[in-house]
Amino acid sequence: MIEKMADDLIGQMTEARLIDKDMEERYIYVFICWIEKFITVGSIIVISLAFHKLFPTIFFLVFFLELRKRTGGYHLDKFYKCYLATVVSYLVIVIISARLSEHPQWLFAILVIAITGIGLIGTVNHPNMHMTSEELMESKKSARTIVLLEGCIILGCVLLDADMVYISYMAIAVLRDIQCMSELSHSRDSCDGAGTFISCDRTLGYADQFCKFFLCQMILFSLIFNLV
Repeated sequence: MIEKMADDLIGQMTEARLIDKDMEERYIYVFICWIEKFITVGSIIVISLAFHKLFPTIFFLVFFLELRKRTGGYHLDKFYKCYLATVVSYLVIVIISARLSEHPQWLFAILVIAITGIGLIGTVNHPNMHMTSEELMESKKSARTIVLLEGCIILGCVLLDADMVYISYMAIAVLRDIQCMSELSHSRDSCDGAGTFISCDRTLGYADQFCKFFLCQMILFSLIFNLV
């Protein structure tokens, strides 16, 4: 439905000579991306209002989206799958954030592990992106800068004795990002039958090893706090 709406709208703009014919496919792609993001983020905002968590959610979205577009990670092949996974993930975040707020020492321990992992890995090169070595290095540098900045902001909030609910949402955004990186690492075999995915990023093996370790820590801490 979204694709058809984009095709019709951009097609009309092309016929009216508002955009160049050669740029039509690019405009369609950008339009679809914006609509899908609007629907997804809009739904999360509506849900946050229902749970009275609007402002913590805004912090979560800013932290997660700014980091996600630089670190890369797993993407589902259909929008409805991505949409449902995102909504379910957010509902889980709402549930566990309250518990994590009660145990900040463990939240910070997991956060340090996540920040360290993102600092070491930087960016996981998605096979659909095909980033060049220069682009990948620039993306890694940007991801490390952002995660360091976000870590400093969280630390500043802790030192200023800010509300732990806000801090937990910001921290969970970083945790969710490295989870996406982990999901991409574990799905690499299905991405390319010829095995060229591994050659896209030589750090993928390190990403896989670290993310396995990180997930083990998450499961351990979750069992400690009866989160699962």
